[in-house]
Amino acid sequence: MPEPRSNAGVTNFRPQGIVPDGKGALPTYQSTVSSSPSAYPQQSSGPPSSATNHLTSLQYTPPLGPPPGPSRGLDTKFQSPPSAYLPTPAGEDLDLPPPPTISHHVSPASNTTPALADAGYEFCTKNPLAPPQFFTASTLAMISSGNLPLASPPPSFIGTVSVGPLPAITTPTLGAGCPDTCLMSALPLYCAGYHHPANTGKPKQIYFEISIGSLPPDSTVAVGFVGCPYPGFRLPGWNRASLGVHSDDGRRYCNDSYGGKDFTQPFGAGATVGIGMVFSTAGPGSGVEVYFTRDGQKAGGWQLDEETDAELDWNATEGLDGSCDIYAAIGVWGGGIKVAVNKFVSE
Repeated sequence: MPEPRSNAGVTNFRPQGIVPDGKGALPTYQSTVSSSPSAYPQQSSGPPSSATNHLTSLQYTPPLGPPPGPSRGLDTKFQSPPSAYLPTPAGEDLDLPPPPTISHHVSPASNTTPALADAGYEFCTKNPLAPPQFFTASTLAMISSGNLPLASPPPSFIGTVSVGPLPAITTPTLGAGCPDTCLMSALPLYCAGYHHPANTGKPKQIYFEISIGSLPPDSTVAVGFVGCPYPGFRLPGWNRASLGVHSDDGRRYCNDSYGGKDFTQPFGAGATVGIGMVFSTAGPGSGVEVYFTRDGQKAGGWQLDEETDAELDWNATEGLDGSCDIYAAIGVWGGGIKVAVNKFVSE
């Protein structure tokens, strides 16, 4: 099995205070990353290979997409998104938001190690978020069709990913299992330069769904979204520009390296779950909605710009507010996992 996680109350430090380490194991700022990951997505020659990946580097760079080609019926004019998508006008009397959902220091299920949290924090510190990318008409058409493969797995991944659209993911049942890994769509479902409601005048929805064929009790699957670059050795939701709902504790995470927020019941083998985001057409305070589904039906959600806990929460909107490209993300940890992607939606 991968390196065991622990709920031990080791004290670690973040700029806002001192708290015990939790599921995402907040950084101690003592470790260093041995590799120097690229800060920018690199061009890939095609969909991911089904070969097992046993590399040890922490570098992870998703591809930009397929070569140009003809397309019809799509607005392919690139427009820079606004610098802030969640404005609040001065002097306007707005309803106060509900009180913040309670954040936890640790997960009741499993928790990662401080060393990996240090590496994730350092990765994000060294590698700023990429600006919105330019895409060809054929690439935008491919995104709209939903026929997307996953990007090449990060070096931390141990297992197989099938080649082609709507891929399947498998981790070995014997041996070391798979350490914390984030697998991403090969292309973003939300392209900030083409989909931002402030520029298009239309709302934008992104969504994807998976079916879990096998998930042992000591393994984890997460569904979420990330902005690039993202450390491939961290589950979605634990670092900057990411959110995720995790199977082992049912909690939601959004740039949260502690223990997440109570959200839904844990899920396992036989479950069909999905996650989506809706970027509304404008208006100050309209925000971005995040929603979760079970068997294709909404089963909860939250506003990205919800009021947060000043002690435990970092900026949840960074990289997810519509100003950056956003990729689908599937997190895996452990062995014996079998997951199939049912659909990618960008509409």
